[in-house]
Amino acid sequence: MQVENAAALRFRAVVEADPGALVRVLQFFQARNVIPRSVASERLGAEYLQIQIELDPAELAADGFRAVISKINELPIVLAAVACD
Repeated sequence: MQVENAAALRFRAVVEADPGALVRVLQFFQARNVIPRSVASERLGAEYLQIQIELDPAELAADGFRAVISKINELPIVLAAVACD
């Protein structure tokens, strides 16, 4: 198995520190049958969680990536989700 070195699609989200927050964000990728290259989360104090997800651009087109971020922003537990360069 060979992983391409193409520039990854990345995004970050700041969400409420809810036990189901990570799963709720990841469900949008599962619905598109996409497995992220990497997933990281970090607590920001007691109330928030920062989630960073990196995807292989061969698995999800740029417009699909933007659509996923828009859907994630609609979740009530999400303060902000943005694409990273």
